[in-house]
Amino acid sequence: MARMGVFICWCGSNIAETVDCESVAQYASTLPGVVVGRSYKYMCSDPGQRLITDAIKEHNLSGVVVASCSPRMHEPTFRQAVATVGMNPYMLEMANIREHCSWVHTNRAEATEKAKDLVRVLVEKVKRNVPLADIEVPVTQRAMVIGAGIAGIQAALDVAAAGFEVALVERQPSIGGYMSMLDETFPTLDCSQCILTPRMVEIMQSKNITLHSFSEVEQVEGYVGNFEVSIRKKPRSVDMEKCTGCGDCWNNCMARNKIIAPSPVLPGEHTPPEVAEKVDAILATYTDPSGMVIGALQDVQREFNYLHPDALVYLSEKSEIPLARLYSVASFYNAFSLEPRGDNIIRTCLGTACHLRGGGRIADAISRELGIGDGETTKDMKFTLERVNCLGACALAPVVTVNNKYYGKMTIGKMMDVLEERAGQDAGQPQEQPQEATAV
Repeated sequence: MARMGVFICWCGSNIAETVDCESVAQYASTLPGVVVGRSYKYMCSDPGQRLITDAIKEHNLSGVVVASCSPRMHEPTFRQAVATVGMNPYMLEMANIREHCSWVHTNRAEATEKAKDLVRVLVEKVKRNVPLADIEVPVTQRAMVIGAGIAGIQAALDVAAAGFEVALVERQPSIGGYMSMLDETFPTLDCSQCILTPRMVEIMQSKNITLHSFSEVEQVEGYVGNFEVSIRKKPRSVDMEKCTGCGDCWNNCMARNKIIAPSPVLPGEHTPPEVAEKVDAILATYTDPSGMVIGALQDVQREFNYLHPDALVYLSEKSEIPLARLYSVASFYNAFSLEPRGDNIIRTCLGTACHLRGGGRIADAISRELGIGDGETTKDMKFTLERVNCLGACALAPVVTVNNKYYGKMTIGKMMDVLEERAGQDAGQPQEQPQEATAV
């Protein structure tokens, strides 16, 4: 006969503000097989853990359910606590009533009922649990790093320096990744090869690293510590033992040179007069080309509503700033867009607070209403949708901005009203002047 104990954590006000913890504890006490149900402000604290261990000894409990935060945070804490009084740690389970309940609900009654359901389900699970024993399995002390860009190279070097064998797999004929194609690195503008080349040499010289270039992972089997990986090695037309790195194979590659294509025309090679005129006006406001990159890009985007490719090429030619540098800066900052954007830039926040309050559902509703995905623009160029990680207004979650105007405490219905209002403004209908920030 199961003798269960259920313990409800308030987590300060994180849970108790939305969930009636005492009511959940009383409900748990009425469940079949439950002999004790209690709540406490901080169950993970030392007094909270003693509350659990004392109840196990006093009531001879066979299983425990702790309703609190995520098991990823404190499951080891509680399992270690019950083990100190002789209970098998795998007879304890956690019901997540914080991330899965209190943080995603605002209605106290609904959140409390959901917490009761979560506790009831976990009680039934623990009844069916069987005591487990920890086992030890041999571990093959080798590692595989997939991808030999700068991150993969550094990871392989770190593991090898710790004394372990490393298999480094790269699908391209040579290592280095995208960094090997860069002239400078942001933000110090150091030479990328000055950083990358010494590490590439270390890879080839390390006795603990086996490089599998021009290869791809085909199959992975097994489990942590004992994976078996199948690698498919692509055929080469060069004997790597005789390679001197002269590069002649690249110029004379039969596969690469099957079709000789004409040289592509760079966008902006023949810059339209209206684009050149606007860029010239922007350049006239700067005296020092070396310090104008970000400011000039901001001016170009403000003028064209995105970074027009013809404008970037013309800007590069006139200022003698390498086009690669302009693109590297433009692609680094989220504020810059290399694609045409609509008259209304909608940004939906998916930070923790907004996500838990339904920010993702609002973004999905906007996407369905406008028929566009993240980063896309409607065909009539009226709306562009962007999902961002933070808008810096967690207290107003969920938050949406339209052309940098903040809308807080948003719902799907209110968002549809905002879209209708913006569409009306674009159509020339009279609308009220917006304030700097609005909590809807």
